[in-house]
Amino acid sequence: MKIKAAILVDNLKIKKWQKLALEEAKNKIKIIYILNCKNTLNKRNIFKYFFYYILNFFSLKNALTKQEDLSNLKIRNINFKSINDGLWQSIPETVIKKLKKKNINLIIKFGMNLLKVNKNLLNLSILSFHHGNPSKYRGRPAGFYEILNKEKNIGSIVQKISNKLDEGKIFASSESKIINYSYKKTAYNFYNNSIYLLSKAIDNLLKNKEIKKNKKGINYKLPNNIKVFKFLILIFKNFINKSFYGLFFEKKWKVAITDNKLFLKGDEIIQSKYFKEIPIQKKYNFYADPFFSQDSKKIRLEAINKISCIGDCLEILLNNTDKQKKLISGDHYSYPFSFIYKNIEYLLPEVSDHSSPFFLKKINGNFKKKIFLKGFKNQRIVDATLFKHKNLWYIFFGKKFEANNVLHLWVSDNPFKKFKPHPKSPIIISPKSARMAGNIIYYKKNIFRFAQNNEGEYGKSLSVIKIKKITPKNYEEENVGSIKIDKYNGPHTINFNQKSNKIVLDFYKNKFSIFAGLRRIKKIINRY
Repeated sequence: MKIKAAILVDNLKIKKWQKLALEEAKNKIKIIYILNCKNTLNKRNIFKYFFYYILNFFSLKNALTKQEDLSNLKIRNINFKSINDGLWQSIPETVIKKLKKKNINLIIKFGMNLLKVNKNLLNLSILSFHHGNPSKYRGRPAGFYEILNKEKNIGSIVQKISNKLDEGKIFASSESKIINYSYKKTAYNFYNNSIYLLSKAIDNLLKNKEIKKNKKGINYKLPNNIKVFKFLILIFKNFINKSFYGLFFEKKWKVAITDNKLFLKGDEIIQSKYFKEIPIQKKYNFYADPFFSQDSKKIRLEAINKISCIGDCLEILLNNTDKQKKLISGDHYSYPFSFIYKNIEYLLPEVSDHSSPFFLKKINGNFKKKIFLKGFKNQRIVDATLFKHKNLWYIFFGKKFEANNVLHLWVSDNPFKKFKPHPKSPIIISPKSARMAGNIIYYKKNIFRFAQNNEGEYGKSLSVIKIKKITPKNYEEENVGSIKIDKYNGPHTINFNQKSNKIVLDFYKNKFSIFAGLRRIKKIINRY
């Protein structure tokens, strides 16, 4: 049953990300009224905050913050002027009576400034977004001080507001990757991730499932011109470093086999001195994304061609790694996940650069027959990983352009039938553990998945995630550890051969190359 709700806005305007958040939650709420405040004032000290307002215009304005007009919606508007008391605003009693008459018990706040919760609003739940982790960053502006203080991520929450700033009960939270050379890209990340939070907050609100967080962070104010100037210097410095790296450095990925000495708990470091490296053919620049075949006799991996900069998938004999053959090529292929269904092996490579996802059926030793996944028409998904559990097939994946922050979970009773979103999807919104990094495994009566930790530099380490519950209706997991390599960065993909107690993984060092920038340009041209 849908909960009756009203949305609170200013001048019948709403931002694009807010509208998308409502659409994401449309199966849980029925919007009865649009509460339209017509006298919210944003006082500006142009002289004191001049640089900030310029920064805001060029950085916080993007496709997701574009204003949307609500005047054409077939929902009744209640226009009103708030009662103002300094920085606080109140909703008039006449409006509150209309809400109670329609048995509305939820307000989604997208407008007004500081809203005073008077006694007649106490029986209503008012949900509001805040971009910032309240244990460290209260106040505003979103993301600014996190970048200035060199944080790796920015938090976002949906809270039930109270009369104390940013101290209401929290019912949904997420983390977004900070792009230290771009405030605009950082903002796009946290606005995009916010789209999924409202639906989760409503679920938890109905169950009274509060997310416990410390809310005693610093209450930040708008930055003055001097702070903005320091911020811009930092951004520029980071941008120069990023550009220099892009022109002259690249990650030289390699793949190795080693004995499995992992406990899958706590922070673990793999010793590279025991690695058996897989030799790289001369025509390839690097190898990455290794998987074991289903018979455990071969390794499949991504190989980047030096000339085309496009990925082939290779198959390599485990007991003779010099024997390598091209499995699939032509377009860009990576992450060659495979599975068995009715004694036939299928490949599910990542093809997000050029296609919606498909299986390749193994026929006479080759993967040829293409079978598109049902439910994913016109979708581009990243690092898709299937997991069969109690006769159901779960698929973990990221959507292109948000895969480093958001992990989706869909389910079907058959891999060749239609997949549908799991009720808890997306299951993770955090760069620490959103992007998949290999097969999901059973180990010592527990289920583990592995995720790239992309808070900082891409591919530096893995997060170890224990899946505590996975059913058609529920999903729970917890981060129980990390995996690093002693003298290298990585892994960013790891897979286990439990028959031989071996693991295969990838790792890298940053290497100088006069052709690094040229290869990046060629990769973009050839893929798009």
